[in-house]
Amino acid sequence: MKPLTLLLKPAAGLCNMNCRYCFYTSASSKRENRITDDKTVDALIQRVKEYQPSVLSVMFQGGEPLLCGLDFFERTVKKIKENISCRVSFSLQTNGFLIDGDYARFFKENGFLIGVSLDGDKDTNDRYRLNKDGKSTFSTVLNSVSILKEYGVDFNILSVIDNENAKDIKKNYSFFKENGFSFLQFIPLIDEENGLILSAENYSYFLKELFDLWYDDYIKGEYISIRHIDNYIGILLGNPPENCAMCGVCGKYFVVEANGDIFPCDFYCKDELRLGSVFDDKPFDENEKQKQFIEQSFIIHRECEKCKYYPLCRGGCRRDRVNNLTENKYCSAYKEFFDYALERMLGIAKAL
Repeated sequence: MKPLTLLLKPAAGLCNMNCRYCFYTSASSKRENRITDDKTVDALIQRVKEYQPSVLSVMFQGGEPLLCGLDFFERTVKKIKENISCRVSFSLQTNGFLIDGDYARFFKENGFLIGVSLDGDKDTNDRYRLNKDGKSTFSTVLNSVSILKEYGVDFNILSVIDNENAKDIKKNYSFFKENGFSFLQFIPLIDEENGLILSAENYSYFLKELFDLWYDDYIKGEYISIRHIDNYIGILLGNPPENCAMCGVCGKYFVVEANGDIFPCDFYCKDELRLGSVFDDKPFDENEKQKQFIEQSFIIHRECEKCKYYPLCRGGCRRDRVNNLTENKYCSAYKEFFDYALERMLGIAKAL
């Protein structure tokens, strides 16, 4: 097997919103903001074709990828299908601002999985996720989701958790349920440059409270898919996590910026970690820089080696690690959560 996973940023950091926690505002991660041209797309597809993957996963992110326009996606997906012979899956993460019937029809026809960023109810979402004029984006995003539902497009909700909505998870979980959002994923807010960091204490509260809400629904036969819980139960069943942040070590995937530059991870698009370009020969073959990046994630703290929860936690995402990548800033939160929820997760795993 020779799988290839690509995270494409066709609009780089360009966006039609002004989210206060966007990591693209960091100078260390800001790339050249432009729309990918056809020359770059053609070079990318040629490199993929030469690599001959057994399966190809193409994820579009940003910035806001839909700023490229529907024509861009129609051309790009058509070229990929015409030139790549293996099975291809498509996904796209969006703020939802530009979704209309034409986009929804295209997503459905091409089997896209769409991730929509929405932090919760209006008060929660508008705390950070505002438009360029500093006004609410909430109603626009809800309307976009209704369009996706109308056309039968598969979608999930991505919610960023900060110190405030961590405490409001009961309210926001109810909001998601009431709106029929049954596929959810949550990520902790880490914006060190602006001092916006979810504390371990609040993350622990969030994980436990959310699990109680989820478990009560599960027992009643009202299943809600929550990505990290699904993964933990999958690990208990002997399956590898599908979320790279939960694998414990960095995987081999490639971020391709709008200008064709290639990096090893969305959170590490830094000049010193540039792996190459789609205009280079064999850019997806392993090179020393990528090898070193992955090997660094194998470093674990001696406390992890003897922790009974390490098989579940696996040290967490590299992005959350401190002290030369040996310790996870949410270690205490994970321990408290597993103390609280593991017995019930084991019961579900056994039943399954």
